[in-house]
Amino acid sequence: MPETYDALRSVLTSSLRVPDDAIHSEATLEQLGLDSMALTEMVLILHERFAVKISSEYAALGRTVTEVADHLDALLAANPRTETSS
Repeated sequence: MPETYDALRSVLTSSLRVPDDAIHSEATLEQLGLDSMALTEMVLILHERFAVKISSEYAALGRTVTEVADHLDALLAANPRTETSS
């Protein structure tokens, strides 16, 4: 999970401009200031980066950073890739 969590954190800070010090494992996406548009952007960025489709159940403002990272890990385990893009 550390790689996935770090990648998610990077998307949140660089693409969605969430302050780094606001991000912690139990913070919800809503607490980080994301709205539905930002959530959609995050899903698209993660899809592009990891080539996985995040279900709407996990693309919700009430999810924590850890829950999203864990879901990404599960998707990646089910759909391993030989090459990852950064």
